[in-house]
Amino acid sequence: MAKSIPAVDNADVPTLEIVGRTAVYIFYSSYKHVRQLSRFGEMVYSSKKARYALLYVDTASLESVLPKLKALHFVQDVKVSEFDNLDRDFSSAFQETVNFDKKTDD
Repeated sequence: MAKSIPAVDNADVPTLEIVGRTAVYIFYSSYKHVRQLSRFGEMVYSSKKARYALLYVDTASLESVLPKLKALHFVQDVKVSEFDNLDRDFSSAFQETVNFDKKTDD
Protein backbone atom coordinates (compact mmCIF):
# COMPACT_ATOMS: atom_id res chain seq x y z
CA MET A 1 0.00 0.00 0.00
CA ALA A 2 1.45 3.37 -0.99
CA LYS A 3 1.53 6.15 1.55
CA SER A 4 -0.20 9.29 0.49
CA ILE A 5 1.75 12.52 0.86
CA PRO A 6 -0.36 15.41 2.12
CA ALA A 7 -0.49 18.50 -0.04
CA VAL A 8 1.40 21.49 1.35
CA ASP A 9 -0.24 24.88 1.17
CA ASN A 10 1.89 27.71 -0.14
CA ALA A 11 1.05 29.73 2.98
CA ASP A 12 2.85 27.21 5.19
CA VAL A 13 6.16 27.43 3.31
CA PRO A 14 8.30 30.44 4.29
CA THR A 15 9.99 32.38 1.52
CA LEU A 16 13.75 32.11 1.21
CA GLU A 17 14.67 35.77 1.07
CA ILE A 18 18.09 37.06 2.03
CA VAL A 19 17.83 39.05 5.25
CA GLY A 20 20.39 41.77 5.89
CA ARG A 21 22.45 41.18 9.02
CA THR A 22 24.74 43.50 10.93
CA ALA A 23 27.54 42.43 13.25
CA VAL A 24 27.35 43.76 16.81
CA TYR A 25 30.24 43.43 19.24
CA ILE A 26 29.15 43.24 22.87
CA PHE A 27 31.64 43.70 25.70
CA TYR A 28 30.46 42.21 28.98
CA SER A 29 31.61 42.01 32.59
CA SER A 30 30.64 38.43 33.40
CA TYR A 31 30.69 35.36 31.18
CA LYS A 32 27.90 33.56 33.00
CA HIS A 33 25.18 35.74 31.45
CA VAL A 34 26.32 35.38 27.83
CA ARG A 35 23.62 32.89 26.88
CA GLN A 36 21.02 35.64 27.30
CA LEU A 37 22.46 37.42 24.25
CA SER A 38 21.12 34.75 21.89
CA ARG A 39 17.61 36.20 22.38
CA PHE A 40 18.61 39.25 20.33
CA GLY A 41 20.25 37.58 17.35
CA GLU A 42 22.57 34.81 16.24
CA MET A 43 25.59 34.56 18.52
CA VAL A 44 28.57 33.53 16.42
CA TYR A 45 31.45 33.86 18.87
CA SER A 46 32.09 34.64 22.50
CA SER A 47 35.46 35.03 24.17
CA LYS A 48 35.71 34.12 27.80
CA LYS A 49 39.16 35.66 28.26
CA ALA A 50 38.65 38.91 26.30
CA ARG A 51 35.03 39.21 27.52
CA TYR A 52 33.26 40.05 24.28
CA ALA A 53 30.74 38.38 22.00
CA LEU A 54 29.95 38.71 18.30
CA LEU A 55 26.26 38.77 17.55
CA TYR A 56 24.54 39.01 14.15
CA VAL A 57 21.32 41.04 14.30
CA ASP A 58 18.80 41.64 11.52
CA THR A 59 19.44 45.09 10.07
CA ALA A 60 15.73 45.94 10.14
CA SER A 61 15.50 45.40 13.90
CA LEU A 62 18.91 46.86 14.80
CA GLU A 63 17.58 50.19 16.09
CA SER A 64 15.22 48.48 18.53
CA VAL A 65 17.73 45.87 19.72
CA LEU A 66 20.62 48.21 20.59
CA PRO A 67 18.91 49.96 23.54
CA LYS A 68 17.81 46.59 24.92
CA LEU A 69 21.37 45.28 24.75
CA LYS A 70 22.79 48.38 26.43
CA ALA A 71 20.22 48.10 29.22
CA LEU A 72 21.42 44.63 30.29
CA HIS A 73 23.25 44.81 33.62
CA PHE A 74 26.25 42.75 32.51
CA VAL A 75 26.87 44.63 29.24
CA GLN A 76 29.62 47.24 29.41
CA ASP A 77 29.76 48.44 25.79
CA VAL A 78 28.06 47.76 22.45
CA LYS A 79 29.74 48.49 19.13
CA VAL A 80 28.11 48.13 15.71
CA SER A 81 30.27 46.95 12.83
CA GLU A 82 31.06 49.55 10.17
CA PHE A 83 31.42 46.94 7.41
CA ASP A 84 28.12 47.97 5.77
CA ASN A 85 29.35 51.58 5.51
CA LEU A 86 32.67 50.72 3.84
CA ASP A 87 33.20 51.22 0.14
CA ARG A 88 33.99 47.74 -1.18
CA ASP A 89 34.63 48.85 -4.76
CA PHE A 90 38.38 48.51 -5.25
CA SER A 91 38.46 49.14 -8.99
CA SER A 92 39.74 52.70 -8.53
CA ALA A 93 42.49 51.52 -6.17
CA PHE A 94 43.52 48.89 -8.70
CA GLN A 95 43.65 51.51 -11.45
CA GLU A 96 45.82 53.76 -9.26
CA THR A 97 48.23 50.86 -8.67
CA VAL A 98 48.49 50.16 -12.40
CA ASN A 99 49.12 53.85 -13.15
CA PHE A 100 51.78 54.03 -10.42
CA ASP A 101 53.55 50.97 -11.85
CA LYS A 102 53.58 52.53 -15.33
CA LYS A 103 55.16 55.73 -13.96
CA THR A 104 57.89 53.86 -12.11
CA ASP A 105 58.76 51.75 -15.18
CA ASP A 106 59.43 54.86 -17.29
